[in-house]
Amino acid sequence: MSPPANESLHKEFELERMILFSDAVFAIAITLLILEIKFPELPENFKGINIFKFLKPTLIHFLAFVISFFFIGMSWSRHLTLCKYLKQYNNKVIFFNLLLLFFIVTFPFSISAFIENVNSNLVVAILVYVSNIFFVLLSQFLFAHYILKTNTALSISSRQDEKQYFYLRSKYSFAMIFATLIVVIAVIILSNGDKFAIAISLYALPFFAIISRRRLKRYKPKTIN
Repeated sequence: MSPPANESLHKEFELERMILFSDAVFAIAITLLILEIKFPELPENFKGINIFKFLKPTLIHFLAFVISFFFIGMSWSRHLTLCKYLKQYNNKVIFFNLLLLFFIVTFPFSISAFIENVNSNLVVAILVYVSNIFFVLLSQFLFAHYILKTNTALSISSRQDEKQYFYLRSKYSFAMIFATLIVVIAVIILSNGDKFAIAISLYALPFFAIISRRRLKRYKPKTIN
């Protein structure tokens, strides 16, 4: 029979392996994003060519890459923080972790769908992309809820204020994107897919973000900058 100290060390090593695996998946997903962007073949003579119109598709693709890059980076940062509170794991932790990683890995697919449909079918492009963000935040919230609320024995006993704040951040982020998705779908239905109306409906996201930030401010511990 192994000593308890050895068992604890072995468990810690296994948990570290899960975290390192997750870090690798996040890194690969971010790397794959840039592969979807193809620089256009330049003509020999630019005379009579509108440079902005010529480069517009590439600029849109690059903007989608930048947004996705920072969103995945933010998701990695939150994953890192959540794992900081984790002291042991079980099969459900592995499941929720893999669920989150699955939707992180689908981002290159979502960008590809966005790029292929942004001009011809904006409805499909927006729904696929926003839905991917929705499922990332949903899986992140479920992961946090399980560790910090359902099975609290898996997390450290200290830093209660920090853990509560992190949980609320995950909850409000999910609620924010859920509300945005509802607004976008409602606008698509009511406007019969009008591109301008759909584009305007996306401003619901920063609106809900401001509300969420104001609500979270009262729960923010002094230990978090």
